[in-house]
Amino acid sequence: MGGILAETRDRNAIVRRYAPVLVALQDLRNAIVHYPYRGDVPIATPRPDTVDRLRRVHRELLHPVQIGQCLRMPAVISAAPEEPLRDALQQMAEHAFSQLPVYTEGRYLGLLTTNAVARWLAAQISDTGEVVVEKVLVREVLDYVEPTERVVHLARTVSVAAVIEMFRKEDRAGPLVAVIVSERGLPTQKPLGVVVRDDLSCLLERLPAEGV
Repeated sequence: MGGILAETRDRNAIVRRYAPVLVALQDLRNAIVHYPYRGDVPIATPRPDTVDRLRRVHRELLHPVQIGQCLRMPAVISAAPEEPLRDALQQMAEHAFSQLPVYTEGRYLGLLTTNAVARWLAAQISDTGEVVVEKVLVREVLDYVEPTERVVHLARTVSVAAVIEMFRKEDRAGPLVAVIVSERGLPTQKPLGVVVRDDLSCLLERLPAEGV
């Protein structure tokens, strides 16, 4: 089993996630199978909760939970570049979103974030402390999105374990702020859902626990 684990962990996020569990279970299996019995009793036996854990991990390995199964909203709310910023902000406030994907003619253009809005506001404040938002369009605020605020497009069939790993992984290009899920993970496809860092706790609940 050790050889199989070493061969697959570099290319499989699920194997990487459960590697410590699999190694521990491998040691338990070896103790049961290879060490002499004391009479008719093995020197180690798996507890019922350990067997249940193994079954859950086994099921996840064979049939991974896909990110498309974990999208919480039935439809994605998006913005258009020529849309008034006021309307986009109302949508964000109404649904407690910190970002909205922006599409033009069916093609992804960028992610409107509350951070970008804050940077835009800071740049627009006049000497009197006033900001006029009435005629501002979404595309004007997109210029204030930091290039380090990374967004990736993924197919709905990508495993939840892989998505969690992407959010946790440190990247020199900057933190991952959103995953836009579509049928095949293309920027030209209709978004099925948006996953952000705040969704991690919900994603983790769908998987067996990590660690031994």
